Amino acid sequence: MSFPLMPGYDYINVVADLDPVAAMRDRDLGDRIRTFTKLLPAGAPDFGYAVQKGTEWRIGCVGAGDPEGARYSLAAALRRGSKDEEDPETARAMRAAADRLDPEDGKQLPKDEWEIGDRRYRVIRIEKFTLIGQRLMEPPRPTDTDPPYGARMLEDHLIEPRTPVGQWEAQLRLNLVGHLPIPGTVPETVQIEARHAIRTHPGVVLLPPTYTVVEIKGDSWDPLTGADGPGQARTHLAKYFSELLPRLLEFQGEPATPEEIAEWNDAAERIEAMSGPEFAVLDRRFRIVRVSRMLRVGRDGPEGPRPSDQERYGMHGTESRS
Repeated sequence: MSFPLMPGYDYINVVADLDPVAAMRDRDLGDRIRTFTKLLPAGAPDFGYAVQKGTEWRIGCVGAGDPEGARYSLAAALRRGSKDEEDPETARAMRAAADRLDPEDGKQLPKDEWEIGDRRYRVIRIEKFTLIGQRLMEPPRPTDTDPPYGARMLEDHLIEPRTPVGQWEAQLRLNLVGHLPIPGTVPETVQIEARHAIRTHPGVVLLPPTYTVVEIKGDSWDPLTGADGPGQARTHLAKYFSELLPRLLEFQGEPATPEEIAEWNDAAERIEAMSGPEFAVLDRRFRIVRVSRMLRVGRDGPEGPRPSDQERYGMHGTESRS
């Protein structure tokens, strides 16, 4: 069957009157754009999969480090979904696709798009960036909150480029439309593919951010842990001291002393009690960095992996349809 094209893929719906929460978030974004004036890539892209039903595209799962990992996630979802599928033929097709993406023997089929019943499944590519200014990366915003309990991996998140936005989100999305990797930091092939993506997927949808805790060592910022919310990131940093360090020493065969454990527990308590994005404990400095995420969209929906993604992050393959 044929699937509808994505309505409004190259459209930004700017409105003057947002609801109060959305308006406050847009003002926060404006404050940050004026303070943190540059865009900085925040590591390799993430991969996941999205599902189209009718004109709607929704995210199934994200967080894979390469297209191959996203295919395994899709295979697991297809197997689970086949158990609840009422149409036997569709259920069989879901299981057959899962068996090709995650076979018991042999290699995974490197296929990034499947049409099964009235749904289309696609492996998607998500770019990460952060705002930077005055030699600092953007911390959490005042309006940032932790996701609801139980929410995970952007599951069921609607990909809707026509959602009403304020002037500052519109400005950021326009800035991102032509955003390219920093020259000299990636191979020329990657630059060429990025320029091609601007033509094939000219729309940009902003996704909920993630948060990375970095350790500041002079001029270097080393990632340590992270989470989907700023409060969660703070807690993960505290648990690094109270839980991870003791386990790490025990695994290495050198159990921590009672004095070290007491010191680490005290550090964890102080981190949980501190306000602001920076933490200084035990002669070490940490900072929570806001990592923004974007998804390119085009006439036929969200962008899938690029050829260089297959080569750099996973097995090489071409997209095809069943």
